[in-house]
Amino acid sequence: MESSTHMNLDYSVYPDVENPSLLLTPQDKADYLTRICNAWDFGILPTPDTLLLFAGWKDIFDAFVVPHSPAYAAFRDYYGWPRIPDTILEAPWERIDRCNGRTPPDPCFHLV
Repeated sequence: MESSTHMNLDYSVYPDVENPSLLLTPQDKADYLTRICNAWDFGILPTPDTLLLFAGWKDIFDAFVVPHSPAYAAFRDYYGWPRIPDTILEAPWERIDRCNGRTPPDPCFHLV
């Protein structure tokens, strides 16, 4: 959970710089978001503290889009936030449906 004095950050995503104690600017938060997404994209799952922290970061997710990251898309889905349009993250059948003019692509998609 985020506070003004402490954040439970996953420092494993900072091998190249000194570990920050707080993420004060939107750019610091965007850097952390990107690092966490990159780690998850390579199979390193986010911590429960990260899931709690990101729940309040919709403004950061909206302002600093990571369009080609499956993890970024999964975070948005997990929190119930809208998908980002024009990403490459779509299943083959979604692409076929979109190309054939079907919108929404699949009437049963919400069941998946």
